[in-house]
Amino acid sequence: MPNLEDSYTTKLFDRIHAAIDKLETRLDATNRRFGKLHAPPLPEPPPHQTPNPMYSQRTRRYPPHSQSRPRTPPYTSRPSSYFSPDTYGPQPYSCSDWEQPGVLSDYYEPPHARSISSWYSARQNVYRPPRNAFTSGDQFAEQERPLRQPHCARQSPNSGWSSSESHQQPFLHVKNQTYLEEDAQQLQKTMEMILGHLSDAQKKFITQDAVKSWLRELVALAFDADNVLDELRYHRLHKEVKKMMATKAKDKVLSFFSSFNGISRRLNMAHTIKQINADFKSMNQRAKDLGLQDIIRKAPAAVANTSTETDSLSLDQIFVGRDDDVPKLVHMLTHTHPQEEKRMFSIVALVGMGGMGKTTLARKVFNHGSVKARFGSPIWVHVSQTFDPISLFKKILSALSSDIGHGVEREQIVKRLQEALKNKTYLLVLDDVWNEDISKWEDFIKSIIGATSTKGNGIIITTRSEKVASTVGPIHVHHLNGLSDEDCWSIIKAKTLVGNGEFQSGFEMIGRKIAKRCQGLPLAANVVGGVHCGKSEEDWRIINEKWLSDAEGGQNICEILKLSYDHLSSPSLKKCFTFCSVFPKGRKIEKHELIELWMAEGFLQPSRRDDMESVGNMFFSVLLQNSLLQVAEKNDYGNVSECVMHDLVHDVASSVLSNNADDSTPARYMFLKKESSPIPKNVAKHLRTLFLEGGTSCTKFSGFECLHNLTLSGDYEEIPDSVRGLVHLRNLNISNTKIVKLPKWIGELHLLQTLRVNIWRLEKLPSTLKYMFNLRHLHIYSDTKFPAEIGKLTSLQTLPYFTVGKEKGYHIEELGSLENLKGMLKIGNLEMVCDKEDALKANISQKPNLFHLAFRWSDYREDEINDESVLEGLQPHENLKKLKISRFRGKRFPAWTEKMEVRDGPRGSWVPLANLIEIKLSECSKIEEIPSLEHLPNLKSLSLYSLRKVRLINTSFNHLTSLKIEELDILEYLPERIFYNNQNLSCLEICNCGVLRELPDGLDTLNSLEILRIWYCENLKSIGNPSGGARQSQGILRELRITECGELMELPCQMLEPWAPTVEDLELEALGGLKNLPRLIDSLAKSSTRLAILTIIGVPKLMAASIGSVESWDLSSLRRLEIDVSVEWSREDSVGIAETVEGMLQRCCNSLTRLQLKGVENWEWLPQSIQYLTSVSVLSLEKIGVEELPQWLGNLSSLTRLFLRNCNKLMSLPSVDALKHLIINVNQSHLGCESKRKFTYVDRTTPVFELERRRDIENGCRRHTFVGLSSLEIYHSRGIYQKTEMPFQLQIERPQGSK
Repeated sequence: MPNLEDSYTTKLFDRIHAAIDKLETRLDATNRRFGKLHAPPLPEPPPHQTPNPMYSQRTRRYPPHSQSRPRTPPYTSRPSSYFSPDTYGPQPYSCSDWEQPGVLSDYYEPPHARSISSWYSARQNVYRPPRNAFTSGDQFAEQERPLRQPHCARQSPNSGWSSSESHQQPFLHVKNQTYLEEDAQQLQKTMEMILGHLSDAQKKFITQDAVKSWLRELVALAFDADNVLDELRYHRLHKEVKKMMATKAKDKVLSFFSSFNGISRRLNMAHTIKQINADFKSMNQRAKDLGLQDIIRKAPAAVANTSTETDSLSLDQIFVGRDDDVPKLVHMLTHTHPQEEKRMFSIVALVGMGGMGKTTLARKVFNHGSVKARFGSPIWVHVSQTFDPISLFKKILSALSSDIGHGVEREQIVKRLQEALKNKTYLLVLDDVWNEDISKWEDFIKSIIGATSTKGNGIIITTRSEKVASTVGPIHVHHLNGLSDEDCWSIIKAKTLVGNGEFQSGFEMIGRKIAKRCQGLPLAANVVGGVHCGKSEEDWRIINEKWLSDAEGGQNICEILKLSYDHLSSPSLKKCFTFCSVFPKGRKIEKHELIELWMAEGFLQPSRRDDMESVGNMFFSVLLQNSLLQVAEKNDYGNVSECVMHDLVHDVASSVLSNNADDSTPARYMFLKKESSPIPKNVAKHLRTLFLEGGTSCTKFSGFECLHNLTLSGDYEEIPDSVRGLVHLRNLNISNTKIVKLPKWIGELHLLQTLRVNIWRLEKLPSTLKYMFNLRHLHIYSDTKFPAEIGKLTSLQTLPYFTVGKEKGYHIEELGSLENLKGMLKIGNLEMVCDKEDALKANISQKPNLFHLAFRWSDYREDEINDESVLEGLQPHENLKKLKISRFRGKRFPAWTEKMEVRDGPRGSWVPLANLIEIKLSECSKIEEIPSLEHLPNLKSLSLYSLRKVRLINTSFNHLTSLKIEELDILEYLPERIFYNNQNLSCLEICNCGVLRELPDGLDTLNSLEILRIWYCENLKSIGNPSGGARQSQGILRELRITECGELMELPCQMLEPWAPTVEDLELEALGGLKNLPRLIDSLAKSSTRLAILTIIGVPKLMAASIGSVESWDLSSLRRLEIDVSVEWSREDSVGIAETVEGMLQRCCNSLTRLQLKGVENWEWLPQSIQYLTSVSVLSLEKIGVEELPQWLGNLSSLTRLFLRNCNKLMSLPSVDALKHLIINVNQSHLGCESKRKFTYVDRTTPVFELERRRDIENGCRRHTFVGLSSLEIYHSRGIYQKTEMPFQLQIERPQGSK
């Protein structure tokens, strides 16, 4: 039911204001007749503008509406300017920004955009709303009405008005509005001048404290100006929403939107604008008087050549962790292929962050004996930030000849260089290269080529930047990763110890912690080791807790790493880097989330070609290329999805922020893991980004006046109401909360760009979401129902899914207006779409940035099937990269799907979907043929699932890396050369193909194969024949699983042996027909150095191929072993089986943590080697034919869970004495034992042991604090019985039919 009270209040409010409007109109007319002397004079137009015909000095009226000022075009969003204390100043407003309507607000539009406000007329005091996407031009003429004015002259203390002006009350608003536009225009000029000063300062190296202080004041002033302009824009949008809702008479919804006291706030705004303009004028004059601007102008450039000169002869006494890198690089330079020998030279690039050891590694290679023998003339040149070809030529010449001559002309220098290099083979090392300009590099390299007379030369460059490496066009890029913690500890020890001294245990424990803090950076380990030399243990503890002070070398590390920051070309990029320091050290940062945070702060300024997100992607890549961010996670296609900042680089970012701030500079970013006390108001009011973990719904945000980014996580069950007033908010993330419902007032956050509500319990989004006009990214789970009319969010770029509905506002045509959609879109309930014409309304083909599309129909349908027509209307753009089609019921795909081609226009030619990298077809139960794929050069992944009428795959593909085939019930065979044509295949899965009898040859030629899974192919008899030829390289297979293939007779050892050294997970299960298991495991186990998981269940004759061969098996890495000796077991083979199992257990006794053994009931045997498995935590015994478990079971000190299944002969368990070192966790009400772990039992009962005396159990539990067993479960074991009366009842799961 509607809220009658809210509706009545709203109507009453409107009636009162209508009466006030009439009264004000009469007062205004009276004042024009009798009170002209009180009216303020009309200001002259600015000198660069001609008098506007809309002004009339005599009548102060606009011309008729048809001749009024230019209309505002439909609203489009624009990025605002935002500032950060990390570097000087905000992003500049561009002229193109102002050309977009809605850049500022009702009160202000700059002179170069429109000569007069599109919202207010100070001459006639008439409200003229602009043309926009929500109301028509005819409505504007009808909506002109006088503005409401205050009825008293009382203002707030800071409003700039006094009560003595009360006699001018009718003219107060007129006077304020007359000058408001001029003040706002002046504020724009002020902003431009501030940005100019700050932009100049960012390019210079400023050391004077007075200048730094002045710049900090400018930054603060820029923040204030930005907040004012931002708030004006917000209220313009808020009025738009109220008009839209009033037009539809949505009184109930309207009541959720707070009203804005226009007059009082407008006066405060006017005063604030005046104050900012005055403050800047004063600051500018002070700077001129003190000569600060001249100081900035004359200051040196920010990026100075501060790196230390390097040479080839410096002795690196400590060289750790790069022993494998040296031979690789030496071999690469000295053993070239015939084609490379024809080249003038081969270029190798060493890339890594500062302090990673690039120069040290290059020096080792440079001085290697094989390199010196191969290259007659070794040349070492230190380049650094300045890449000047002439200077480099001179350095090369000086390395070759002591007499470089006196010529300074380039021609003379190059000719001397040509003479010096004549008939010489050389290796040139260019150390510390920063140049990213391709033209400069080509200018340099062309001259080197001209001066070189031999072939087969080598060039090594070292650089921090991936872009620099790509600029030089190397044959190989060698990335230097961080050292291990052990290597860092070795460096620290070598630097700290003198002679053959040894560490005390206390020193080593602290030292290893310090080594871990180095995070693989050799520079840090070297500096720390030098500082620790001669220090006490207490000094070591201090360094471990607080790291290095500046005096101890911390500043040196920071300065070396800061060179990468100084070299960043864009001030915006520097802001993005320093912003990352808001995250805790070591925190993984999701790429797109980080870009959205940058965008909300205003760091990403779009261009005509790139939007904010594209700029953010470029910035992210640059930071990765310069090692200022590091890759933490990649997706399936090798694209970076998460990053992390090295701790020492984090220190650099933090130091930049602190260096550009003083005690009076407010914090702009804050990350709180737990809100122990409220954030002070003087801190809260300046914050622009806040991460609050562990908060509750009681947290108040009313004082956070400038907040742009808000991330909440913890026990929030609803969004605090105070968030409603955060008018500047651009980014709201509540994904890690317990919130299950969003309030309707969420629609008031009109400037919000990103809303992250990935909450599985969230049922739906409020209907007011459609009023968030600036929303660009909506992150939700598919279970969350979105509101109707989602198509009104025309700025939306991220919409993970859309579910078609029958009701108005949920039709597929809602997608038609979302022209900016990017990334992934899943469309569900496509059975709700009528036909092709209806599907065309989604306009999918005109969305070039939708790279991932998923089309899905519902499973259970009884209506007429029109899937073919609908899918035809959903033709994508040719840029599509991923396509998924689920539950399609048509008998054949439409033309674009069958051909994997799309039409270029209604009657255009067919264009192949050449960008496709992944195709997944699932549950398309009626199609008989899969689409044509041979013309898709970039296709990497193909998944075919539950295509029950596909008998054969009649297409080819040549570049797959992943192939998954599942539930193709009548599939008879695969294409003959499928493996030979897809040599890059890394994942192959074939499941539930009951008719498939064999795989084609060539499986063993897949050198890139990492995962091979064959499941539930009951009739599969062969996986192909060995290729017979020599493999090009050793395989890299990690996982091999073959399960439930009962007809499979043989796994050729020749095929599997090359994979053995890399296999980590080997599972052979339910292969009843396999005949060569002994030879197979014998050939695999000999070289399986990485094998961690081994499962052999339901396979005949688990035993070694020959007596004693098990002794050569390498199972030292095995962690999990599941074996079954029962299949085709016989007394004759029992000895061999026992020896095999005992030998396997002996070779993994130190590494095994989980053992599952299935035996034979009439074989009274239990492996004695189990007692030596000191690391095993889970032990499962099934069908073991012994009557009692041995006493040595108590030796398993790590055991936490023991399972006994179908051990029908088992009569008793070990005594408490044998288990005295194990925990028996029982309920305290039974035995009174102190339990450390939760005991697993059924119906609160406890397992019973066959003991002589009940007291032994009670006393045993009371005397010992046991360590180990926390769970004992017994299944289907007939022999266990209760010999003595116990205070509790044992519940054992018995086989059916047993007594």
